[in-house]
Amino acid sequence: MRSNIGIAELKAHLSEYVRAAQRGGEIIIKDRQTPVAKLVPIEQPRMIGEIRRATRSVAEVQRMLDARPPEPPIPPETFQRILDEERADHSDEWIFSRT
Repeated sequence: MRSNIGIAELKAHLSEYVRAAQRGGEIIIKDRQTPVAKLVPIEQPRMIGEIRRATRSVAEVQRMLDARPPEPPIPPETFQRILDEERADHSDEWIFSRT
């Protein structure tokens, strides 16, 4: 397949040239013998890790999650105490405990 083509040739065989570019080809498009554009493949992103096949189906994982015993609800008083402790400014306690 030629790498320098005219617009009419590109229009007539566009899908073939696109597939050639997907395979790594570079096609220069000319308008009246003047290069005007380039058809090149898009750089594919590199994978950052290893892809591993799943050992269980999504349905099997869902069945496992559904079979878990329900977690006991947190009483409102306990939940409020936890929130209060998280929101408290403990810096004063540290300063007073050092004196």
